[in-house]
Amino acid sequence: MKKKLYIKKNIILIFLLTIIFSLIIFLIKNYFFVDENKEAEDKYIEYSSYEKKQTNISKNQIKNKLIVEENKTKEKIEKPKEEKKKIEFMYIPYDFESEVKWISILINNILTPRVFNEKISDIKIQLYKDLVDSRWQMKDKSVELFWLKKMDDEEVASVFVHEFGHYIDIYSLKKEVFDDISYYFYDISWESTKVIKSWQKQEDFVSWYAMTNKYEDFAETMTYYVLHNFSFAEKSKNSIYLKAKYDFFSNYVFRKNEFKNMDFWTTTEIKNYYRDITKIKINITNFLQYLLNEI
Repeated sequence: MKKKLYIKKNIILIFLLTIIFSLIIFLIKNYFFVDENKEAEDKYIEYSSYEKKQTNISKNQIKNKLIVEENKTKEKIEKPKEEKKKIEFMYIPYDFESEVKWISILINNILTPRVFNEKISDIKIQLYKDLVDSRWQMKDKSVELFWLKKMDDEEVASVFVHEFGHYIDIYSLKKEVFDDISYYFYDISWESTKVIKSWQKQEDFVSWYAMTNKYEDFAETMTYYVLHNFSFAEKSKNSIYLKAKYDFFSNYVFRKNEFKNMDFWTTTEIKNYYRDITKIKINITNFLQYLLNEI
C-alpha cells in the first residue's frame, strides 16, 4: 500500500515539474530573449523582382465604390476597439500623396476586410515617388513602396499581397511553447534559411523566387494561395510537398476557407513554372469585388 502511495506521489510530482518547466521555457522564449528568428527574417527578406464568377462591373466602378467604402470604414478603423488595427500611410516627398491617392485607397481596402484586418496589429505603408530601392520591401512592420508610377494597379495589388505575406509570417502567426507556427511551413522544404532539403524539386515550389530562401517561399506561396487558389490546388495534386504548403495556409492562416477555389488571374492556363508569382497578370476588378464582399 505504501509503495503504491509512493509511486502515486512521484507521478504527481513529475507531472507538476513538467508543467512548471514548460511554463519557464515559454516565459524565457517569449519575454526574456530577443527573437533571433525575427532578426534573421529581416536579413533575408529580399525584394520581389480565371475567376469562375465573372462580373461586368468596370474597374472605374470598383474604384468609385472603394472610395465610398473608404469613407464608410474610416470611422470603424478610428474606434477605440480598432486602435490596435492601425494602418498608417506616409508619403515621400510629402506632396506625393495627391498623385498616389488611389494606391493608398487600394491598399487600405485590401487591409480593411476581416480576412486581412484581423491579422494586423500596426502597420506602416510608405509610398515613395522615386526609385530608392527595388520595387517594395517589408521590415519592422513597415512596407515601403518605390517608384509607384512605374507599376500598374494589378502589380501593386500582387506585390502588396506578397509583402503582407512577410508581415503575417513575422508578426501575425502566434508562437507556441517550443516553436513558431511558421516553422511548420519552413520544415516542409528547408534545412535552414537558404538551404533546401536535398530531395526537394522545382515542382515542390510555387515559383523560382520561392526557392531563394524560406521567407520568400512563405510570401510567394501565400500570394499564390490568395490570388490563384484554384490553380494552386490543381498543381498541388502533383506534389505532396506543394500540397502540404497549400494545407498549411488552409489550416493556420485562412481557417474560414477564404479564397478557396478562387482565381483572380486573366487566363485559365496553369503553367508548370513561374519565376515570380507577383508577375502573373491578375483581374483586379474581380479581386477587389471579392474583398468588398468581405467587408
